[in-house]
Amino acid sequence: MPDNSELLNRPYRFYIKRHWGLVLAGAVSLFFTNLLDSLVPLLTGLTIDRIKDGRPIQDIGEMVAWMLAVIVGMSLFRFLWRIFWARFAHTVAEDLRNRLFARMGELGPTFFRPRKIGQLITLISNDTNSFRMGIGPGFLVLLDGVFLTVLILPLMLWISPSWTWQTLALMPFVPFLVNFILSRLHSAYHSRQERFADFSGSAQEIISGVRVVKSFAQEHNQTQQFNKHSGAFRLSCDRVAWWDAFFGPALETPVALGSVILLVLGAPYVMSGEVTLGQFIAFYQYIQRMIWPMSAIGIGLGHIQEGRASFKRIAEVLSFVPDVPDKGEEDVLQIESLEVRNLIFQYPGSPHKALDGVSFRLEKGQCLGVIGMTGSGKSTLIEILTRQYAVAPGTVLVNGISIEKIKISSLRKLIGVVPQDAFLFSRKVSENVALGLDDWDLDDVRTAAQGVHIDKEIESWPAAYDALVGERGVNLSGGQKQRMTLARAMICGYPLVILDDALSAVDAKTEERILNTLQGELRRTTSIVVSHRLVSVRSADLILVLKDGKVESQGRHSDLVRTSETYRCLQEMQAAGAEA
Repeated sequence: MPDNSELLNRPYRFYIKRHWGLVLAGAVSLFFTNLLDSLVPLLTGLTIDRIKDGRPIQDIGEMVAWMLAVIVGMSLFRFLWRIFWARFAHTVAEDLRNRLFARMGELGPTFFRPRKIGQLITLISNDTNSFRMGIGPGFLVLLDGVFLTVLILPLMLWISPSWTWQTLALMPFVPFLVNFILSRLHSAYHSRQERFADFSGSAQEIISGVRVVKSFAQEHNQTQQFNKHSGAFRLSCDRVAWWDAFFGPALETPVALGSVILLVLGAPYVMSGEVTLGQFIAFYQYIQRMIWPMSAIGIGLGHIQEGRASFKRIAEVLSFVPDVPDKGEEDVLQIESLEVRNLIFQYPGSPHKALDGVSFRLEKGQCLGVIGMTGSGKSTLIEILTRQYAVAPGTVLVNGISIEKIKISSLRKLIGVVPQDAFLFSRKVSENVALGLDDWDLDDVRTAAQGVHIDKEIESWPAAYDALVGERGVNLSGGQKQRMTLARAMICGYPLVILDDALSAVDAKTEERILNTLQGELRRTTSIVVSHRLVSVRSADLILVLKDGKVESQGRHSDLVRTSETYRCLQEMQAAGAEA
């Protein structure tokens, strides 16, 4: 995003500048609300003096009419600032949520692997809302306090300069007190957000894995783990509450003492007639009104500090450098060829190479099989081909173009990946299968389901293709989930289809039946089949045998039986297993 640097350095200033129209309209409406509100004590005092002096009823009625006009105007402006300020705050929150979500879509495995899903959801929901409270209600209440102070002080000075400085004598100490409390509040808010993220992440992980928890009778241990995070979050909330509760009284007390001072100092002046009763009552009301500005400044600064603490966590995501920056300028519409030249890759922080000197070439319409033991580098190869990680220029080429020169969005539109870990959404079966299409009909979905031999199972369910799939496909077997994700990839007609052990959860006979059915479909596109079963790759045009990140051998099935020890070993093991 082009303006991210300003957002990261001065988030409040960034959004206020961006939506200055709403901010100005809200601030002006708030100012006139406070201006009219500050006139009420003065009009009240003047009305009391007219009554005390025995003025005609018309004079008193005139003052009442002014007060009524002030109250109506105050209500109108109060309505306006609430509308403008609420729209501003929610617009900011929406923009920040969208930025966070878009940024997460750009980031790769380096960002996601060490973080829990619950923690990331907390950023989008809780931290964004805290920032909204800071830039919305926080700045609003702070402005409210400043406006009232600026408007009320001149009126107090007009009534009596000596009363003003005597009743507000403790005010100079307030800024030092505010600074002391705010520094502790900021630390407490940041700690609370961290504990909330831990708490949310723990809850999400335990609930997502509830079947595993029950399978190993770990309900008690996991409950204790959850209670530990919950308790830590409660303690951090208590710390925030303590400083927050201290803020209001600490600011209100110096002003409230002014009311006592006024009663001691002002009574003789009223009794002697130097000050009218109306002026005394007006001044007393102004002192009472000064309690709120002090509280408002404290509350507003507290919200702003909380928003700053939350944005600090948000900024970590917005400033995180993607594994693969999208600097490509080329658009590719089809895959005519895919070539890998001496590919070397090592994960950050790992002492060993995940891939070392891998090379192959795949033409349009051909099928590449990738076989190897666990940890041989099969999944790493797929992650590199789909640009999850960056590699040296000229290492991976699509249509003769080095992959870093191609726009990531363009490249990924060409590739359909069916992972081993199938993921389904909490939607209808038909919507899950047609996920990659904007326009589709039920016949397309049925055809795709038939191609992966799951159509009869779907039609046996009560709602058939309208049946709701549980979260992550919890109400389906592993094989059913894998076949549905395979149907999802085949229905889209991607130029390159990658099956990453996509049928590991189905039995060998079903896998062979599905692959035989899909042979024609796969021949119309370019495909890469990664598997630990030889039946999946036997008919491939080229088979890579990976061992410890290196290509032990490559060729067709008949060649590898003679030239590759790993391939021959896998064939013997799987043949023995089939006979058993």
